[in-house]
Amino acid sequence: MKAIIRTSGRILEGLALLFLVTLFLCVFTQIVMRNFFDSGSVYIEELARFSLVSLVFLMIPVLLIDRQHIVVDLLTSRLRGKTLLGTQVIVEVLIIFLAFFLLYSSSEVLLNNWSVRSPAMKMPNLVLYIPIVLGILFTALESISSLISLFSAKETSL
Repeated sequence: MKAIIRTSGRILEGLALLFLVTLFLCVFTQIVMRNFFDSGSVYIEELARFSLVSLVFLMIPVLLIDRQHIVVDLLTSRLRGKTLLGTQVIVEVLIIFLAFFLLYSSSEVLLNNWSVRSPAMKMPNLVLYIPIVLGILFTALESISSLISLFSAKETSL
């Protein structure tokens, strides 16, 4: 399962990189258009917004997989043994619960508004939500994998 998640993480990272380049080009184009031609484009502005949201949601699971996310360990760095393990399990369960809650909420929004289109590019919500759902789904899968690893590490240490 770890190999599948790692491979998926590399794919998500590649997609996020494409969105980062798109975001850069959109912002650069907007700066040039506003400073030299005294006009902007709502299409480019909307594409930049979509790219930023996609970049953020696609990179969340990648950072979790690589353990490069911001960790506030003020409490957990002082815990040992079963208390640390219990805290880690609680955190992973909360992440899984939140991810599935967000997936359920997104599905409810899409059931009623899947064909609603964005103002400028006329992009349907279904397309807009794809990177968001992928990011949340792979975040949940990584947390499930981490939870399994925590329990298997506990069993080997007994």
